[in-house]
Amino acid sequence: MRLITLQQWNERLFNGRYTINTLRAWARNGYISPAPSKIGKDWMVTEQSQYHRPAKSVQIPANIDLNIMPTDPVVLQILNQQRAA
Repeated sequence: MRLITLQQWNERLFNGRYTINTLRAWARNGYISPAPSKIGKDWMVTEQSQYHRPAKSVQIPANIDLNIMPTDPVVLQILNQQRAA
């Protein structure tokens, strides 16, 4: 398993499209898999590492009254899915 820098990885996968600040944010926030390692000042990834688009999370306040009518069925379904998770 050979490690390369984020800049080298960017060149290979994206033709250098992204800035180093974007790549570092991806590394810090877990958007690269397998996870990069920080060695000294540099983030290192495997040659096979891939970018994974982060799932958007929705925070629903606990004090929402679901008994208010009418409730949009799509909104109600989303709220129920979030509470079950």
